[in-house]
Amino acid sequence: MYINSISVDTRHNRPSVLSRTALLMYFINNGQYTDPYEISGVSIFAAQANFTPSSIVTTAGGEIDQNFSSLVLSHFANSTQASDSQTSTSAFDTSNYSIAASGIYRISQGVYACVLDNSITQMNFNLSGNTTITNTLSSIGDYLDVWTVRRTAGSDLDAIINEFTLTEDRFFGVTEPLLFRTSTRLENNYIVLGSKVDIKFTNEFILENVNIDRGIVNLFKQSLVMDPAIEIYKLNKDRNLASRVSVSSFDQTSGSCDVTSENTVIFTFDTSLLPTHPRMLDGTLGSQSGAYIARLRFNALGQTILSNDLGFVIRSGLSASRPVV
Repeated sequence: MYINSISVDTRHNRPSVLSRTALLMYFINNGQYTDPYEISGVSIFAAQANFTPSSIVTTAGGEIDQNFSSLVLSHFANSTQASDSQTSTSAFDTSNYSIAASGIYRISQGVYACVLDNSITQMNFNLSGNTTITNTLSSIGDYLDVWTVRRTAGSDLDAIINEFTLTEDRFFGVTEPLLFRTSTRLENNYIVLGSKVDIKFTNEFILENVNIDRGIVNLFKQSLVMDPAIEIYKLNKDRNLASRVSVSSFDQTSGSCDVTSENTVIFTFDTSLLPTHPRMLDGTLGSQSGAYIARLRFNALGQTILSNDLGFVIRSGLSASRPVV
């Protein structure tokens, strides 16, 4: 994925110690992605630090136990004061991110990230006063990222604990070029006009080399798909309109696609924006409902892969509804 036009791995891309890795967090409330009121900080611990019967958080579950604050390997915060970390401030804008920057960034509503970067040497630990700590996250292994969050104004602090693994660089040798083929399938066949849905592209990789053990696939990233982007076109049959009208280009979507650990690419398509789309306003889009095609582009093993045209239909709510009996 990209943050402020800078390419970063995610925790599901089998990140290495030397790579820039975005630790993404998705906050959901009542079935919707929702911004928490505050994110005080994100603290990184070795997984073995969360030992029983003690814990890296207090018994209340909301704050990092001060007895274990010395075990923090890395920490990300947008404020020197834990009480001044409201997500509504510009401090969370992705435009603040640059290489070796230490902060927390709002990717979209309810979606936040901090970026591990071994070029960061010093950072502020703001959960017990304001202390400068040294970034000591430099080894392979299993880690915990602990997000200290205030969900709503006036609520208690909450600690949300996740896991990730840093691996060694993935260097290995083979005696012939790796040959693979991929099959991409679009899971969405119909979309109701006015809805905002995730378009999902599943990708299956098959290694074709007869003389190479299939186990070599385990040395790849958990997800082979890198730097995904999609393009969407509207198809028109009206002879007075162009047969293919661009709705979203690769350049426009390259920073907005997510990848799961199973190589599925996800792009959120908001059809409620079609009435104000520039091609709708200049009269070249035609009807908002109708046939569309989407195409996926991504990098894998030094190659740029383009999928076939994959069709789907946007239909009006009336045509999609059940007939009245």
